[in-house]
Amino acid sequence: MSVYDELERLLLTGSWGELVPYLHAPATSRTGKETRAWYRSRRAHWTAEVHYPEFDLAACLRALAVGLAKPEQAARWLSKLAADWRAGPADELLVELASRRGRDWRVAFLETASTVAKGDGFRSAWIARLARPLIAAGLAELPTGPAFARSWAELHAMAASEMRWALWRRERHDGTPEPLPTGSLVEELRADPVLPDALSAALAGPGVIGILEGHAVPSWELGPAVAELVAEGHLDRSRILADAFVALTRLDTPSTQKGIAKLLAALDLKGPDLAERMPLVQGLLATSHGSVTAVLLPAAVETAHADDLPDLAATIFARPEKAQKTVLLKALTGPHAVDRWGSDAVTIALKVAADVPDQAFADRATKALIALGVAHEADAEAPLSELWAAPLPVDDTGPAAKIEPDEPGLATALSRIIRSTTAADGAVFWDAIVRWSARSPQEVRYWAWSANQSLGDGVRPPSALWAVVTAAEVTAKTHQTLCGKIANGVPAPTDWEIAGPSLTGAVHEIFASETILRLGTIPYLLSTPTQWNGLLSFDTLVDRLKGYGRTSAGPTDLFLALLRLEPTPPERTTQLDGLSLDLWSPGSKWRTAKHTEDAVDLVRQWIEGGGLPKLVTRHDGASVTVEPVRLPIDISLIPGIPAGLVAGHTSGTHREYYEWAIRAETGFGIVPAWPDLLAAKTQTQYDQAARRPPRWLPMMAHAPGPGLAVQHDIAATLCHADEDRRLLAVEAALALMGRGRWDSTAYTECCLHLLTDGVLRLGRLGHSWEQLILAGGLQPLWPTATTVLGKASVLERKPAGLAELFGVLRRYVSAVPDPQIPESVLELAASKGSSKARVEAAAFVAAAAQGEGRA
Repeated sequence: MSVYDELERLLLTGSWGELVPYLHAPATSRTGKETRAWYRSRRAHWTAEVHYPEFDLAACLRALAVGLAKPEQAARWLSKLAADWRAGPADELLVELASRRGRDWRVAFLETASTVAKGDGFRSAWIARLARPLIAAGLAELPTGPAFARSWAELHAMAASEMRWALWRRERHDGTPEPLPTGSLVEELRADPVLPDALSAALAGPGVIGILEGHAVPSWELGPAVAELVAEGHLDRSRILADAFVALTRLDTPSTQKGIAKLLAALDLKGPDLAERMPLVQGLLATSHGSVTAVLLPAAVETAHADDLPDLAATIFARPEKAQKTVLLKALTGPHAVDRWGSDAVTIALKVAADVPDQAFADRATKALIALGVAHEADAEAPLSELWAAPLPVDDTGPAAKIEPDEPGLATALSRIIRSTTAADGAVFWDAIVRWSARSPQEVRYWAWSANQSLGDGVRPPSALWAVVTAAEVTAKTHQTLCGKIANGVPAPTDWEIAGPSLTGAVHEIFASETILRLGTIPYLLSTPTQWNGLLSFDTLVDRLKGYGRTSAGPTDLFLALLRLEPTPPERTTQLDGLSLDLWSPGSKWRTAKHTEDAVDLVRQWIEGGGLPKLVTRHDGASVTVEPVRLPIDISLIPGIPAGLVAGHTSGTHREYYEWAIRAETGFGIVPAWPDLLAAKTQTQYDQAARRPPRWLPMMAHAPGPGLAVQHDIAATLCHADEDRRLLAVEAALALMGRGRWDSTAYTECCLHLLTDGVLRLGRLGHSWEQLILAGGLQPLWPTATTVLGKASVLERKPAGLAELFGVLRRYVSAVPDPQIPESVLELAASKGSSKARVEAAAFVAAAAQGEGRA
């Protein structure tokens, strides 16, 4: 049997162990030459055959890459073959093959791998698995790329994940419980040959410690394991502390900050550890996650000098965590506080504590001041003239950004769009690609390939870039197949997918396929928006139709133009008189007798039929429902358009979207005047169960037609646990207020639904409302505020956070000319008892009365 046939057989059967003679054969030998010739001609074919569960085939291809390819190629190819790659005997072969390639090859291989590998679902763990034995044997150095630290964390997290799943199965097992995996993280780390340097790299890598924290279970927690190894002399405590403090200066993920906090706690952080770091610690206490401040604060209090105390108090008493505030207040009111810090420093700190919104807490600080012989004077309320005013206006119009159709123009646009994008940017980028391709298609393909290669992991470029790179995969046949598939219904996610395509994403997929097929034959696109919010002006569309000449119009391109078209009076259709434009199709059998062949007729029908209909939204319990609509044209005239696009949305009936299934380009950019549809289809992403709601809220608020569904998502996010997302909701609310699109009645309705369901988190809501008030939103917000206070006060069991909400609004009620305090709030304030809610309600009513007296 020839070498070619034997290698084909081995890959067909996944016999990676039998590849060794061919991989060991000298490159100059006949077997070596034939093996390399076969690999060059057949690698791409066999790579395309890899799919779950063909793991042995993937193992063969990995061995061939390490044994035969250049180091950079091998690293990239192994990265692409990393899905579901778990440790096994085949890894030993890879290490052996790498050890035979020479030091320069190994160094280049590991460096490239640590740069290009993607860390997603343990997909980079293979780097550390291969690197550690090579480094231990002195055959390589620790890679310096950012992916190595992530791979090292993923490698150890995989074992923790197995324990986590075993515990989960044991809890739910009906019969004899399965045995738990053996081992522990401390045993794994003790045997790790690169532990000190790898742990340092993990602390230096953004999000890396969070990987270990996210899979932590008993015996697999990083903090206790590291503390034990420090006690044994395997690790240097001072180095870990130094690396941890530097790591905390990053605005890292909450899970990473929590993991570092647990690590510091396990190392028994004390005052002397912070003695030389107080300026740094002051900054960390102001910006870090609550889990970090809980660990740092006791040590900071232990080592703080009198000069440190005012800043420490200003930082801690401004934070939301009551536990940390209590720790500091307890230290300030302790029997030796004045002796240690001096009366002046303690007085300054207590005055800060006496000004917090929590009335009961402030009273404790005030009593401590009185005990020191100091009378506390409350700060004056904000002047009415500064807060009770109309919100600042927000301009909701403006031209879409222009992109020159050449390399400098597209490169500049790409750099901007990957950082921040509008609803129009993706479409304008497509138009620039089309215009450049009309002149120099070869230049476009080369630039797109090089630009895509230059982007880092996790970067999502405009879809046009990737479409040009993969243009060879699009044919008339694949386009017709795609249209037929999507027209029959957008497929739901399979068991192995997290999310399927959205309806607007499916429309965009057809558009991309159509446009790539026609690249180089059309002068420009008809559907490119003229406004940054995604709308297209009618005059521009008419000019584009006239400029097409004998060029046929792409049906999906035309449909997108109609979806983006600004509201246009029917009498303006006279501008279309005398125009005619064929619709393009990829084959003679494409159309049926009912399909019109004239694009201008469809534009006329669209406008005369009233254009894009407005969505009707309503609350259905605590969720938002969008009613179905009818378009002015029959969408079956446009090949591939899914009927679900106009079916509205009902929770429990229609599929909802996840953040990663929607982009500005493929979501808001498709039907910019329908933000309520996307808001409704993503509403569960904004509830209290979602860890981090999507960042689209400001884009929804700036869209042409935001309504009830958008305000529903804003209402849910204003009381979400993630503070960054709450601030995005504040930004979105201010945008609606500044545009005159804020509906106080709708917002109040949303809040009451959330309150009824027990998910209106009043403490968090108070934080968001305070930001809105300070930014000029008091006037449109006040009707909702009084209604929520009234409804919450009448409940037999007062909601958590009600006292905090009273405390926030107490500071600003004097700015309201006629606050209209609800009867239930007055009754709560006058009731007997010492509950925190009653105390804060009484203070709120008193502040309102003082404000009315001044008015």
